Amino acid sequence: MNYSVELSELTQGELFHFELNRLLKWIFLQHLVSFFCTCIVVRTGSSGHWTAATEQFPHPVMVVALSRNDELDVLLDAIENGCQTFIVAQSTAIEFLDAFRLVHDRATVRYPHKRVIILTDDADVQWRRTVFEHGAFRDVMDWLLVHPQPDGKRVDLLTTSFGYDEWIPLASHDTSVPGVLHLTVELFPNKRTNLWGRYVRLAIFNYEPYTLWSAVDDSNDANAFYQHNRTLFIDGTEARLFVEFCAKLNCSLEISLDEAGEWGQIFDNRTGDGIIGAVVERRADIGVGALYSWYHESLYLALSKPISRTGVTCIAPKPLPLSSWMTALLPFSTEMWLAVLGTIAVSTVCEMVVSFVAQKFNPNKVHRVDACESIMAIISIFILQSVLIRTTRNPYCSQMILIGSILFVGLMIGNAYSGGLASVMTVPRFEKSIDTVQDLADRNLRWGSTHDAWIFSIQLATQPTIVKLLESFVTYPKDVLHEHAKQRNLAYSIERLPYGHYAVGDYITDVVSSNFEIMLEDIYWENCVAMATKTWPLMDELDELTLRIFQSGIQRYWELEVVTKFADNKVQHAISTSRHFGNPGPIPLQPSHLVGAFFLLAVGLGLGTVCLLLELLWHRLTATNDGTGRAWRSDTP
Repeated sequence: MNYSVELSELTQGELFHFELNRLLKWIFLQHLVSFFCTCIVVRTGSSGHWTAATEQFPHPVMVVALSRNDELDVLLDAIENGCQTFIVAQSTAIEFLDAFRLVHDRATVRYPHKRVIILTDDADVQWRRTVFEHGAFRDVMDWLLVHPQPDGKRVDLLTTSFGYDEWIPLASHDTSVPGVLHLTVELFPNKRTNLWGRYVRLAIFNYEPYTLWSAVDDSNDANAFYQHNRTLFIDGTEARLFVEFCAKLNCSLEISLDEAGEWGQIFDNRTGDGIIGAVVERRADIGVGALYSWYHESLYLALSKPISRTGVTCIAPKPLPLSSWMTALLPFSTEMWLAVLGTIAVSTVCEMVVSFVAQKFNPNKVHRVDACESIMAIISIFILQSVLIRTTRNPYCSQMILIGSILFVGLMIGNAYSGGLASVMTVPRFEKSIDTVQDLADRNLRWGSTHDAWIFSIQLATQPTIVKLLESFVTYPKDVLHEHAKQRNLAYSIERLPYGHYAVGDYITDVVSSNFEIMLEDIYWENCVAMATKTWPLMDELDELTLRIFQSGIQRYWELEVVTKFADNKVQHAISTSRHFGNPGPIPLQPSHLVGAFFLLAVGLGLGTVCLLLELLWHRLTATNDGTGRAWRSDTP
């Protein structure tokens, strides 16, 4: 039996359903075969028919009956397994849209390109309007409405467009002519090249040089909308990306602002504040403004391709000149001073031992070993002073060798100290600067900014140095940070931009910037991204534009222009040259250079006076005891 004979034996109703199924199969083969999986959403009781029908589908299919409470989990599994296209019956369309965002927010996969086919039973205009105005409707750009006519002779295919507020007819299939498909129109036209002024809700806040906004009176000077009024002008290295994005796709930027929340945060109940809070609550489609590829936020939002690379470092207080009273101690390091003191102590003990043993060689003479005399003699040798060496008392070679070696060592150490002292008194010495991450941690200096977003990237770190830095991070309002900058008791996190500039908070002004220097190392580096809802349909177009702009190199020009136009150039110059110390050369000696010597003299005079008073007191007490016969005498048996 041939094909025409088989069709002629069908009734009109059977023929209509046959042609409808053939049309749907043709749609699947032509427009859905490039996708991995299709999800068919029906009510309970209809799944059996669809399960049998899906045996001829060209790729995996999952049938979900939404009437059951546990089918949201099944729909979630379907999305996790790669379903990007959905076939929805009219009876479940509203329920499907209600669950669309909830299920996709729970999913870990992100598919910006989705297609939805709705099979309708009647031409209820109000139902179509309800679907069209649903909040989830804007999350899908490729819609196809398959509407069989009541007479059973035609199937209408409709779609949507951003320039219209209604369903637009695409084509019709005449089911009365079996075996012929007169469909030459594209059922899923590319709607992403022209958005017809569609709003893209962008969340930002003022943060130089990434995103800046200002209100303008003339709408001709504005390039963005706020509360549907064209009253904002936005600029910045990342804001310009979205200006170009809307210029290319013919869309309009609707700005969402939260200056107090800044970057914001996301809570477990999917609420939040700031940029990422506006996106997760769907008050904005996408947010940008020095957002990094944070792990916690990636669980709730979709991340774009990297826009730029940034390094997070700190500006720390510049080292101050060392106090003048330390002049006498600066020629040697702490380790060197310990070695010198140890050498003096060992030399003194050796000299006393040799002198004591040498007395045994001449029993006819009784000479007491004077410890004070030995100590003063050794110290005099080390400070290059003359020493009375009584060789006639004990003329032995052992003493000569010992004294000779001590004289040689004292000569070396004394001259080394003299050279170091001359250098210290002519070239200024400063405190140790904070150069590395380890230095910042070891100094126990607090560092901070206005928001915890600066440490989001390292909160899961386990390195002891980073953990210590996390404990010392603080957040303050801008006015408090500015006061701390005047007091030089806090380090400040800044960003090292990719083309030689810095992102610095406005609490670092020209007045205080000269008090700080930038660290040589970055604490960490990150990729700046944009964060959108998981169902935002334009992520691929944004990623393509981002990569094109990145490879063009125009971001170098953008950074230079924005920083020059909006940033405090004096602060930029102060930070970039904070490590370039001028060489004043030798400086003339001043009274301040001798403060250390006067300090040691004052200490010596004070100790000597105290010891003299104690000796006088001891002598008076001893004399009083001698008068009563109770004093201890050295010749008492």
